[in-house]
Amino acid sequence: MDQSPVGESKRPRIVLVEDSPADAHIFRYALQQTGMACDIEVLDDGFKAMEFLCAGNGHGPCCDLLLLDLNLPGVSGFEVLECVKSTSKLRMLPVIVMSGSTSYEDIDRCYQAGANSYIPKPSQLEDILALASRLVSYWFGCAKLPHLDH
Repeated sequence: MDQSPVGESKRPRIVLVEDSPADAHIFRYALQQTGMACDIEVLDDGFKAMEFLCAGNGHGPCCDLLLLDLNLPGVSGFEVLECVKSTSKLRMLPVIVMSGSTSYEDIDRCYQAGANSYIPKPSQLEDILALASRLVSYWFGCAKLPHLDH
């Protein structure tokens, strides 16, 4: 019996929405260091994220996990989250908000909008590496993800 949430023959697909090139580069590096072969798409603004997520074959999201910053140019992370969770083909997509904000107002707003998790962005490389490892281990090793047509 297949215990893998994303299937044996399929590489997990992660979309990272992050407008800081440095943060995006470091987190992509950290995800690559986890040892799990996964496809990582980095988008630098909310509009591009919504375009990317809503494109595709029309059946479901084009990724298995969305890592979303809140403070984005143009369309905010809040707006992306609200769009994802109110769009039928996207609503089951796990969304992890990663933000520099530790405001309870922001945290509560994200959970009310349907975020699956809210993680304050770590600032030290060792903490970023540890976070990436835990995220990949949990979401692709422990959690049973919904069946999302790609």
